[in-house]
Amino acid sequence: MPDRILEPTPARRRSISEKLRADLYLTKLDWHLEGVLPGKARRATVKDLRQSLVSDPRDMSSSLRDLGSPKALAEQYADDTRRRPLWSVGIITAGAALLIYWTVFLSYVFGMLAAVESLGSSEAHARFLTIEVTAYSTAEAVGIGWTSDWAWLVVPIVIATLAFLLGARAWRAIAMRNDTK
Repeated sequence: MPDRILEPTPARRRSISEKLRADLYLTKLDWHLEGVLPGKARRATVKDLRQSLVSDPRDMSSSLRDLGSPKALAEQYADDTRRRPLWSVGIITAGAALLIYWTVFLSYVFGMLAAVESLGSSEAHARFLTIEVTAYSTAEAVGIGWTSDWAWLVVPIVIATLAFLLGARAWRAIAMRNDTK
């Protein structure tokens, strides 16, 4: 009499919260893997782990707990000690820096406009990081403006570029080239 035949366990239907937790975990893992694996290998690794999580019959908490932290798991995939630039983190950092810059800039400009209106003055001029800013309030119009010379475009580009290079840890690309020589 044959023993019980082992059949593959059917994939467990996951709830939305379990899917979200798995996606969040895999996103964090993908960010950490960017520093240790090239793009194609990174995508294949994440895809394999996603399929493993979907087919795992246990609950999501147990599955993710067994995988450990995304950073520790990514370290296990590292081929060597060299680290790659984190380009996606650089893009996020540059976007956040631009958002902060524009928020501060517009707060400054609207603050000038509020000062012009409260003081009863018709116009005010000031500089914000080399950008000439104007706020005016007359009986016919209320408004703000800034110069259209190179500064209003160059300043955000410089801020975004610096944030991108720092966030991406761009110096790792230079170190990798030196290692290959």
